[in-house]
Amino acid sequence: MFKPEDIPPELPEEVRALLIALKPEPPALIERRQRLLVDLTTQVASTTGALQHLLSALREVFLAMQPEVPFKASLSEDFSRALQRYAQEPAALSSPHPLLTECINYLHERVESTGLGAMLESSRPSHTP
Repeated sequence: MFKPEDIPPELPEEVRALLIALKPEPPALIERRQRLLVDLTTQVASTTGALQHLLSALREVFLAMQPEVPFKASLSEDFSRALQRYAQEPAALSSPHPLLTECINYLHERVESTGLGAMLESSRPSHTP
């Protein structure tokens, strides 16, 4: 996915190796992400409160997946805060917004299709009692 010459040299070697090993996102998932971006943009404009913040944060995450968008260091923290705020709402987890569910499913499929799922699983420390 990334050519070695495109990866900043100041990154740790394990991060560089991970980026080189990633597979490109399949075209069908790219199309799905583009459709979800349209839906997210519409929903952000028509929702309020914690759901609006979460959908807006997801929109930023999806936008950041496009090659021409510059890296934004605070993206992970912004998304995490929006998710925590949303999770504090009483009905949020018992009845999540359908678009939110669809976005999370897309993210899971993207992680698996790029090979990141297997890499994350193999790097996870084992927890044996």
